[in-house]
Amino acid sequence: MAKSKALIPSQQSESVWLHRFAVFVAAATVVLISVGAVVTSTKSGDAIPDWPTSYGSLIPSYLAGGVLFEWLHRMIAGVSALLVLILAVWLAVSDTSPYLKSMGVIAVVAVIAQGVLGGLRVLVVSHQQVQTTFLALTNASNAEVIRIAFAVAHATLAQIVLVLTFAIAFLTKPQRTSDYLPLSTSRLKFLSAVMLSLSVLLFVQLLLGAIMRHSEAGLIIPDFPTSFGRLIPPFGNLPFDPDNPQRMSYNEFAFKVAINFAHRLNGLVIGSVILWIFFSLRRQGLNFSPMRRLVAWKLGLVIAQIILGALTVWTRLSVPVTVAHVTVGATLLGLSVVAFCQSFPATTKQAIYA
Repeated sequence: MAKSKALIPSQQSESVWLHRFAVFVAAATVVLISVGAVVTSTKSGDAIPDWPTSYGSLIPSYLAGGVLFEWLHRMIAGVSALLVLILAVWLAVSDTSPYLKSMGVIAVVAVIAQGVLGGLRVLVVSHQQVQTTFLALTNASNAEVIRIAFAVAHATLAQIVLVLTFAIAFLTKPQRTSDYLPLSTSRLKFLSAVMLSLSVLLFVQLLLGAIMRHSEAGLIIPDFPTSFGRLIPPFGNLPFDPDNPQRMSYNEFAFKVAINFAHRLNGLVIGSVILWIFFSLRRQGLNFSPMRRLVAWKLGLVIAQIILGALTVWTRLSVPVTVAHVTVGATLLGLSVVAFCQSFPATTKQAIYA
């Protein structure tokens, strides 16, 4: 709500509970992304060949290994979708701004599309008619290309849902005086631009990570922090094995190396930006502000993320490490969106909360 708008006690109570529920939905979205990472890391995506049923029923008779992971992913996805729908309806009937109501609707559409893409990613591998149809529509060379495209699109929509739920969670929070940063409008606008840029960089980072995971390029550069023993991979003379067991062409190998290295380089940029924001807020005398505490959390998480990224290489894609890496990355994106919303000038906040 706008800072100037008075609320009666019943409205205040509803606002608080709406915010709490929105926070719960945002946390559930992170859990869903983590479970999805378990499915990908354990190569369980094709453990159940049909969709939306699981071996023709709601609960398959055999629940263990990859089948269990994939089934849990589907069940948690269903619960998350229901939570997002409830949140959207709550926003629609409550005294919130049109911006928030629209965000709720977009979140519902995105979560439904995400589920459909997840289902198509399964069917394009296991269902011959679906595979043939998409091969004809896309003129793709093989079904594997389509599978990766669906998987990456599925992961990308998951991040969009996460962005929306984190933003809604923050924007439904009853505003306090401490939430308004004591900076000039010009500085706030600059800070907002930096926070938005950081969120975009993180989104791109997670997209690059999704391409790496689903194209199995996580270990295409086998060492860290170096790349084939160098600071920059020798793109003109990559150590390509023409007799590799994956029957990978040189162009495919070079593409995967480029994606992997771009992921590492972008991570370095993200860490540098967060570090700059942290010390910039300190110079502006905001040591104890909510924004500085939030950025401190982000700085801690990005350090943990770099360590986890190194461990994914050193442990040869250990499942717990990989899942933790994905989870921290999603949390970082969510917190960056919150920081972007928090950096709005007071006039902008009033327009959104009104």
